[in-house]
Amino acid sequence: MKKEIEDVVLTKKYVVGLKTASFLYGFASLVAAIINFIFPFTEKDELALQFCFILAISSIIHFSISYFSSEKHYKKFLSALIVQIMLQGILMNKVNMADIAYTINIIPSGISGRLVDYAFFFPTLFLAVSIVLFRIKIFIFFIFLYITVLTLNLSPFLLDENVYFSINKLDIFNDNNVINRAVFMRNIILFFFIILIGITILWQANRHAQNSADFEKNNIVLGRYFSPDIKNEIEQTGLNFTEYEPKNLNVAVLFTDIVGFTKLSEKMKPNDVLQLLSEYQSIMVDCIFETNGTVDKFIGDAVMANFGTPKSYGNDAQNAFDCAKKMKIMLYEWNKNRIDKNHKVIEHRIGIHYGECIVGNVGGEKRVEYTVLGDTVNVASRLCELSKNYNNDLLVSKSLFDQIEIVEEYEEFSSHPIKGRKEKIDLIRIFLD
Repeated sequence: MKKEIEDVVLTKKYVVGLKTASFLYGFASLVAAIINFIFPFTEKDELALQFCFILAISSIIHFSISYFSSEKHYKKFLSALIVQIMLQGILMNKVNMADIAYTINIIPSGISGRLVDYAFFFPTLFLAVSIVLFRIKIFIFFIFLYITVLTLNLSPFLLDENVYFSINKLDIFNDNNVINRAVFMRNIILFFFIILIGITILWQANRHAQNSADFEKNNIVLGRYFSPDIKNEIEQTGLNFTEYEPKNLNVAVLFTDIVGFTKLSEKMKPNDVLQLLSEYQSIMVDCIFETNGTVDKFIGDAVMANFGTPKSYGNDAQNAFDCAKKMKIMLYEWNKNRIDKNHKVIEHRIGIHYGECIVGNVGGEKRVEYTVLGDTVNVASRLCELSKNYNNDLLVSKSLFDQIEIVEEYEEFSSHPIKGRKEKIDLIRIFLD
């Protein structure tokens, strides 16, 4: 499950990165197009118009990718962005080389080493933006891409015998073949500093993604066992269940199971049994959550819930009783649908007890379970079993009965023995309509 959650978390992050990077590429292209239109980058009008056209079309494509990207089509839009960047780079480089050739022709003294200073600008800018894609493999791809671009663009200058490096100000200003060594080294340092920063950011981002996946997994677990209100409170208060020491609390414990489930399941296909249990347990869980209860565990066809953990609402016994009544209603509605589909009617039993329990983490180092333990749990389970002897679907203890308000008819049985327990308890059979 963690791998699936991690994939979801990463995909969401990647989509945000793709939208952000596409927007930044589009914004940079649009600004460059506008500036180039007002203040041309080249003396040749034809080349200036080509620059504007390439940048304007590129900005439209980038903005479109940013707007339409989604988790469902993330890979397609990512591929489209990479293709667009490469195509834009090729076209702009082609125009740039034409401008360089034009510049060389009009410079009497040959190749201008000063043109080297401009070779680093767009590769460094686009490489920096690619960091926000949050994909280290894509970032490494762009590193090699832009190193290749720089190598191809700089080779004609660096291999020319007339071009040389200097930091002498007179040479730099008077000789077109001079490459400003200080500026050249700063550009290289900046380029590789962007690489180092990018790898560091992406490495940290992957660690954060792992933490986010763990958080989402815990969030899903909380949502399965606790009602939305309790879940939200746990998130807000930062309750850490890994450090939740066992303690004694007064808790209402409810057990429910399906009448005759063993015989019923013998005549059903395994998939149908699974479907039956899933539907039944889903209904029971909804009832538990709506009455501020906590799902403790599923045991075959049985559902165990408790009321009063991880926090008490002050009326936990009443909530447990209200839950049982709601279960009765929801089971009736479910059976109406089953009858319409010619399926067998499902009946269940419920037992509830109220008393002191040990609440907290139980288990060893490799597996820990947050649960409730103690005599109260055992009694609630026995009450659920005993209800079949009274031909009734709800049996509660006197300790719970004394804590609730009730208008339904009931019958009391004093000093009833409980299997596995020396002390007898008083039972209440409640007749739910």
